[in-house]
Amino acid sequence: MVKRRNERKLRYSVYRGPGWPEIRPGELLLEYLSDHQLAHWRAQAEELQNYHYLWFYELERQRAAQQSELRLALQAVPGIQVPLDGWGRAIEFKYSGLPLSCVGSLQWVGGRFNYGIDIDSSRYTPFPALYLGEDMETALREMHGLLRDSNRAGLTADELALCSRTSVTWLAVTGSANNVFDLTKPENVKPFVDVITSFRLSNNVRSQESRLRLVPLRLVNTVAILIETLMAENWRQYPTMWSTPANSQLLGHMLSDAGFEGVLFSSTITGRRNLAIFPRQLHHSESVIQVVDSPHTRCSVLNAATHADAERVNWD
Repeated sequence: MVKRRNERKLRYSVYRGPGWPEIRPGELLLEYLSDHQLAHWRAQAEELQNYHYLWFYELERQRAAQQSELRLALQAVPGIQVPLDGWGRAIEFKYSGLPLSCVGSLQWVGGRFNYGIDIDSSRYTPFPALYLGEDMETALREMHGLLRDSNRAGLTADELALCSRTSVTWLAVTGSANNVFDLTKPENVKPFVDVITSFRLSNNVRSQESRLRLVPLRLVNTVAILIETLMAENWRQYPTMWSTPANSQLLGHMLSDAGFEGVLFSSTITGRRNLAIFPRQLHHSESVIQVVDSPHTRCSVLNAATHADAERVNWD
């Protein structure tokens, strides 16, 4: 019989003060903070959240007041048709039985151009989007969120995405998407920018910035600034930290509300094109998105008759 060695278990203790803790031999101090510091950080976090709500809903009020003007500015741009031969999407293999399902886009904070369930749903009703890439590399790089050879702190794109390298499926599609807003042409948002350049923030917001020693918020007043915010790599910052939509998500909702069936945009990673399709706008559409060589899977075709399938969670 092999005797097991006595295994030493890791033990820890929480020191509550007062004063600096006394460290005995063999012990390691991982972190030290006082109750006063903790209370201060919590109060500061609450002040930052209140500041963010203050400026966001000041702008939201102005967006609501000019809702008609914003919709007309978007509708002034004719929608285009996007042939989808050669396009596709990259998904985890375990979801390949429902290749065109958009349920995943409703999870967490959603996608770049749609709201997810973890944004304040009492104000921002979640809506789905189907994300497609012009080619396999673009779809895969967008899924990982980084360039092929990029890494951060020694972590690869696959590791940062917390996704197994062997669990990804490429799903080729065919068909066409109609009435799509072309965001690859910056001039298309010029009428929209002309409306929002009138937006202003109150002295209250600016005084809060000064008191909290924050960088003054830059309002969007040019096409270049708007495109920069829509294509920002860290677009998830606002919905994850402050429970409010990113600019790209706000625009996606406005485009869907204006009747567009999708938005065409350039990948910030490969420079090729991506497409976000809004399934709820397909109810009276001639658009058809169909997975190539997928006759035995459910949710493999999206059109006017099947668009609701994209949101189905349970299948009989």
